Amino acid sequence: MRKETGPCPIIRADHSFFCKHANIIHQGLNGSTYSEYMITLTSQINDSFSPSDIFENSPWQFDCHLSSFESFSGGHMGKKLFFGIDVIKVIAIFSVVSVHFLLNTDFYGVPIIGTSLNVQVFYRQLFIVCVPLFLLATGYLQLEKEWNKKYLKSTMSVVYIYLILSLFAILARILLFKEIHPISFWIKSVFTFEAVRYAWYVEMYIGLALLIPFLNYIWKSFKTKRDFQIFIVILLFITAMPGFWNAFSEDVPYISVIRFPGFWTSLYPVTYYFIGVYIRRYGSRIPPLASLFGFLAATLVQTLVICLKTGNGTFVNGVGSYDSLLIVIQSYFLFSALYRLELPKSRVFRNLAVPVSSISVLTLDIYLASAITDKFIYEYIADHLFTAQKYAILFAPLCVTLSFSLAYAVALLRKTVCPLRGKRPRPKNEKPV
Repeated sequence: MRKETGPCPIIRADHSFFCKHANIIHQGLNGSTYSEYMITLTSQINDSFSPSDIFENSPWQFDCHLSSFESFSGGHMGKKLFFGIDVIKVIAIFSVVSVHFLLNTDFYGVPIIGTSLNVQVFYRQLFIVCVPLFLLATGYLQLEKEWNKKYLKSTMSVVYIYLILSLFAILARILLFKEIHPISFWIKSVFTFEAVRYAWYVEMYIGLALLIPFLNYIWKSFKTKRDFQIFIVILLFITAMPGFWNAFSEDVPYISVIRFPGFWTSLYPVTYYFIGVYIRRYGSRIPPLASLFGFLAATLVQTLVICLKTGNGTFVNGVGSYDSLLIVIQSYFLFSALYRLELPKSRVFRNLAVPVSSISVLTLDIYLASAITDKFIYEYIADHLFTAQKYAILFAPLCVTLSFSLAYAVALLRKTVCPLRGKRPRPKNEKPV
């Protein structure tokens, strides 16, 4: 099988484009590997038109890297484009709900004593990759984005979803949880990203999204792969090394006097973004299985460090947060293990593409909706089931599954009632094709 050494191309197309190149697609899906098919397809397409002219004014716009498409010859689904990225996004959003389990219990307020609490530390570090995975996937998918009206419109869709889910959260807080505040409080909470408990991510992502087209100018200016590597090393040094070392060395004799300046650590989303771009551009040389073992090893190391630094006291984060070099390495390993996944050949397993695709395009909705579903689930659980934090981990599968399912239901409701865009109305004199 041919090894992928370059980026997977992003193709934007409409119905006429696919009809025009149906013979190319038919040949590409006929027994070729995904890499061979994409190489053949793009080489033939690029000879016939400019990518910037594809589907500029068509009403049926869609991104091939976010959707499935079918073979024109057989009507059955071809290999899912970026199926691995969709899987990563599903794992990331499930990790969000999972890691918030500890946030909604007494984990951070009780001494870390005994096997159960140590297991909960491992549980936390296992799912702490949630936000980094989203940022890596963003870089992987957005590396060719340019600043234009269409891109700005797509960015505003994030704001639109946030406003809809903020209204939902405010209504839930008033009607279900009996919060009483003046209207000015609720309006201000929307602008300060406090209407939804977890909305800090939206605040961060809007800024990143506005910068993405200009960040892409940076990586495109590199003349060699080595230039890109040096750039990432510098980013890691100023945004990730301080987050790890300063947390790890705290209160450790002799080495605690050595500190890294942490001024640039808040720039960590940009670091993850460029790492995602680099993986898309040059790929990962680490085999998937080795990457998976690397992820588990990094998780175990983090758990060991935290347990040692915590001792018998309350939780001490001795490895840092998303801006930690150790978290970056852990996230890279998991991303590297999964991004090359292709849709299974078995018809049974290929049906997994349907829920995976559905969840992957609603991750922001699920993320925001989970703030309310978490509150609903954990208030009930705390009153009726929880007895002590050491037993809390036994309820994690139930709580996480219920909260995730309810949040997914809210996301589907938003998509149905308040879609990002409606279907194009058909003129009266237009006949169906």
